[in-house]
Amino acid sequence: MKNEMIITSWDRILPDKAADERMRAKILEYQRSRQSKDQATNRKTTMMKVIPIAACMILFIAVGTFIGARNHWLGAKQYIVSLDHGETLVYGKGSPKGAASYAYEYDVKDRVLSAEELHMLFPTMANIEENGLPYCTFKADTGELLRLEMIVDDIHVHIARSGLPVTDTMIVGEESVGDIEGIAVKTGYFVTDANSKGIRTAIFFAEYETNDATIYLELAGNEKDSQQLSEKLSAMLLEMIDSKAPYISAINF
Repeated sequence: MKNEMIITSWDRILPDKAADERMRAKILEYQRSRQSKDQATNRKTTMMKVIPIAACMILFIAVGTFIGARNHWLGAKQYIVSLDHGETLVYGKGSPKGAASYAYEYDVKDRVLSAEELHMLFPTMANIEENGLPYCTFKADTGELLRLEMIVDDIHVHIARSGLPVTDTMIVGEESVGDIEGIAVKTGYFVTDANSKGIRTAIFFAEYETNDATIYLELAGNEKDSQQLSEKLSAMLLEMIDSKAPYISAINF
């Protein structure tokens, strides 16, 4: 009898089915709530660690970009050539923008120079005529030499009397001005679009004035050979300046 009363009392304190389901639901809800809070805390902790790192990376990239732009690391590469005399030439990147006009306000005449006349312009440069004799333009009434163009060892040489356009290509961009034996030299280069084979051409140039003339040198080649191109052009430039050439006033029609 006593045992039956204990069992009956125990059955009374047990929850019915509905109450049991409600308690299970409460327990599951509590567990989910704790998991969500723990995950949120972990995310917050992770973000507190990540945000400073990301900020440092952004700052590093921004500073690197600024410095890179100042030092031409971002696509505007410079080519530096040290000459035998100790001078340094810097070729900065530009791009062709339009063309200069060769029109004259007076009558002109044209003819080919003789080998003797070419050596009068460049008395110390051997084999100057090996690529042929240049075609020249003269002022009709005075006979003075105005312009000539020739090719020497694959380098295009343009010479014009001071005050006239020396080339029909106008370059805009990162040109540099150096000094060789007291003569100011403007240097630079530009790169063409890729051809059908994916090859891009780099065109290096140098320009200076001497003896009442403007001299412009230009050398083109594969962009991959840019350093060699800049060195070859610089060697020709130095040779011409050393020779004190050209003597444009020595030639008349």
